[in-house]
Amino acid sequence: MMIKHTSIWMHLFKTPHRLSWIDVGGVNTRYLEAGPADAPTVILLHGTAGSLENFCANYAPYAQHFRVIGIDMLGCGWTDKPDHDYLIKDYAEHLRGFMDAMGIASAALVGVSLGAWVAAQLASEHAQRVNKLVLVAPAGIVVDAEEEKRFAEALRRSRSTAAAEPSWESVSQAMTKLMLNPETLADEIIGVRLEIYSDPRMKAAMAHLLAFSQGGQDLSEEQWRSLKMPVQVIAAVDAPNMFLRNAEAIAKIVPGAQRVDIHGCDHWAQYENPAVFNEKSIEFLLKA
Repeated sequence: MMIKHTSIWMHLFKTPHRLSWIDVGGVNTRYLEAGPADAPTVILLHGTAGSLENFCANYAPYAQHFRVIGIDMLGCGWTDKPDHDYLIKDYAEHLRGFMDAMGIASAALVGVSLGAWVAAQLASEHAQRVNKLVLVAPAGIVVDAEEEKRFAEALRRSRSTAAAEPSWESVSQAMTKLMLNPETLADEIIGVRLEIYSDPRMKAAMAHLLAFSQGGQDLSEEQWRSLKMPVQVIAAVDAPNMFLRNAEAIAKIVPGAQRVDIHGCDHWAQYENPAVFNEKSIEFLLKA
């Protein structure tokens, strides 16, 4: 019986792409770019303390239609880690600086969890820079304050442990919690994250990366309502957790938002069910 092997490289090896770094206001920022240079630009934003590899299953399909760029956000992955706390506005300003450095006047943003929050923050403050939003397992809205507090505490505990004592077990434990079916997570994804967390800079940086989770930075209902660009909200309906409730609330609040229910996944719909995610999000992004 043939066993299907899944890895970052298996997703990318047939797609022309470039992995590079660019200076963003003194922060050396890693990014991966694929697709035609003259096509509409789509920027992919990962979740908390993640990296651009989180979108490995999406670059090739997106590159058929877009200039697609994944970045390591401020302090994350192999992007520089300035010695100060990173709040949501800091992440958003770094994203805006990246767009400036790359000569991108406006783009569609696809964000997962923290990435969705950062995308919405930029869209609410600089609407002219964002033409569409795809929000996956979105953060940045308070539906249940106590539940959010408990989640934030657990997040700080698991990620701090993984960075303080990086091991296959600690990193794997933190990452498999993002999956509905943990066996879908390729060892290579865990291995990359372990390498990132083993970077000596990460022990000090993790507290900076998690500073946003202390609360008080969520977008207000008024800010969510102010989003005028087309918005698609991805709801992982088989995972009845805080992020599903966030997706449901945002889909109701944002004028004209399109809600898409996806099965067979939890936090990483773009990775756990890429076929459906790619089809639905690309269709939305292509729509005039």
